[in-house]
Amino acid sequence: MIVEKILNNNLILTIDENGIEQIVMGKGLRFINQVGKELRQEQIQKVYILKDENITKQYIRLLRDIPSSSAEIIEEALQIAYESFPDTLSDQLFVTLFDHLVYALERYEKNIFLPNRLLWEVKRFYPNEYVVGEKIRKFLNKQLNINLPEEESGNIAFHIVNARMQDFNIKKTLCTVNLLKDICGIIQFSFGKQINEDSIHYSRFLTHIQFFIQRVLDNKMLDGQHVNILKAVIDENLAAYSCAKRVASYIQKNLNIETSQEELMYLTLHIERIMR
Repeated sequence: MIVEKILNNNLILTIDENGIEQIVMGKGLRFINQVGKELRQEQIQKVYILKDENITKQYIRLLRDIPSSSAEIIEEALQIAYESFPDTLSDQLFVTLFDHLVYALERYEKNIFLPNRLLWEVKRFYPNEYVVGEKIRKFLNKQLNINLPEEESGNIAFHIVNARMQDFNIKKTLCTVNLLKDICGIIQFSFGKQINEDSIHYSRFLTHIQFFIQRVLDNKMLDGQHVNILKAVIDENLAAYSCAKRVASYIQKNLNIETSQEELMYLTLHIERIMR
């Protein structure tokens, strides 16, 4: 890797042998490297490959506009996310969450408060990401002697959820959270009782629903492999099947997508377990 630009004390922009730009993190890189020189492998702690050139430029522009001390604290905060979810976060988070936190600090300085209307849903459906969001918020509050509100934990968690999705699409993540909320509402209304979130089946149910929504949005629903046992599933779980059909009707009405018979079967089984 050749050093292309010094970004701050711990970050430099490099270019590899294939001409791909990368952001490299390492302690004190500014003081031991020069533009145009080779970067030694032992100096590297983390490499971020940013596929979009515009994202790289955006990050460099952000670094110009904030004090280097604040930038380095935000970078440390980002490492909390990467260490909490090793090998599962998109490198793009390094810029998108950095960008969000920069403007969150600006809003705080100007006493601008933006409510997070999905805070409760994020805490409920993505508890692990929310815990990490809380860690990052508290870290920033302590290091910068500020008091970012709890809503910021939800916002940070939302970015982490987005970064764990394969196609890294913030609108899709928003849609997913809203679908999760509405599907759980349909299930609870159908059975006239709350979902027991302490149940052993709850986490499995939540995982299934999240992947089900992802398949719906990607138009990659399961179809045809186990339809032959659908009738038996219906006969044994009539109430759950009726509820699954309501979910399918909701998806048809709001997304104009028809739920496959196999997806209906699995949805029925998971609803039956969670509401048993």
